[in-house]
Amino acid sequence: MDAVLAARPPTSSFEAPRGAEERARRSAEQADVVVEEVGRYNPDAVVCVGVPFGHTRPQWVLPHGGVMTVDGVERRVWAEFG
Repeated sequence: MDAVLAARPPTSSFEAPRGAEERARRSAEQADVVVEEVGRYNPDAVVCVGVPFGHTRPQWVLPHGGVMTVDGVERRVWAEFG
């Protein structure tokens, strides 16, 4: 595994609205956990946290069968579907 992408976490909902500071704190906590856990298994993997795919808004739809490229040096993620 060369890279791991973790979607932007849902940090608020209609049932439990939170302020900007609380949402930022919760996002940072999740990012820390993802980086720590991936590092335990593959310390050389590129970890990209907060990509807007999954069940968040705005949402980047990732159809099955495409190729994703993660460039850790340039800090870029892109997908190709053809």
